[in-house]
Amino acid sequence: MSNDYKEIVSSTELLPFAELYDFVFTTENFSLYYTNYPTHITYRERIYKPVGIQRSSIKQEKLEDITITITLFTKDDATFTFLNFDIPIIKIVIRRYFFEFNVVKTIFVGEGTVVGIQDRTINLQAKDILSIAMSKTVPKFLYSAYCCHSLFDKNCGLNKEDFKVTTQVSLSDNGKNLISSTFSNFSDNYFTNGYVKFGNTFRLIVSHSGNKITLHFPIKELQDGDEVEVYPGCNKTPSDCKNKFNNYSNFLGFPYIPTKNPTIFGFT
Repeated sequence: MSNDYKEIVSSTELLPFAELYDFVFTTENFSLYYTNYPTHITYRERIYKPVGIQRSSIKQEKLEDITITITLFTKDDATFTFLNFDIPIIKIVIRRYFFEFNVVKTIFVGEGTVVGIQDRTINLQAKDILSIAMSKTVPKFLYSAYCCHSLFDKNCGLNKEDFKVTTQVSLSDNGKNLISSTFSNFSDNYFTNGYVKFGNTFRLIVSHSGNKITLHFPIKELQDGDEVEVYPGCNKTPSDCKNKFNNYSNFLGFPYIPTKNPTIFGFT
């Protein structure tokens, strides 16, 4: 980079404020902090890392929900958490930091989910907390043939550490497949819809057969011989709950609920 270019950049007038983004993963007890400003920013002892961020405007039309879309463009492998195994909701806080006055203004607090990802581009959609509160389903649980709980949540009652499998793996198909003889100790599909953890990186397991599991997306830092943590998946059926996890007493589903309304289709 030439000195002339550096001088031009340093003399360019930047915005008088930066936007600070908190992405809080409550189920995993950690957070990511990003800013749209070109340099790192420290706020409340948190370091906000500069990344490319675009978002839609935050405004409410009449009585409609406040919904925004956020797009992240990152140089590092940020997909790890946003495509986590089964994170139902990500808490999102957006603030504006005015440098000259050392003032911070919170402009959005809500919850979001990943709606799309390609390479290192991540798209999220979020609603503000008031819109979420107004749209909550009551009652919380619905009649369904499948269990209403998420595996390892407080209502499921299982401790994920009891089901953790730690093993060394080798890689194939550019890291999308992980191979270990340990996987052969479990029946096919035992790990399907579960996840792999490597450090703070998570990947969904899309299939498991024999000594091989297939990830939805490779883990960039993972190398042959590295050790990973692997967790099984649950298909939310009575069979899985009873035979796979021995947890049928906590099953909250209605497998014998009629699939056809007899008042409409009659009895057969």
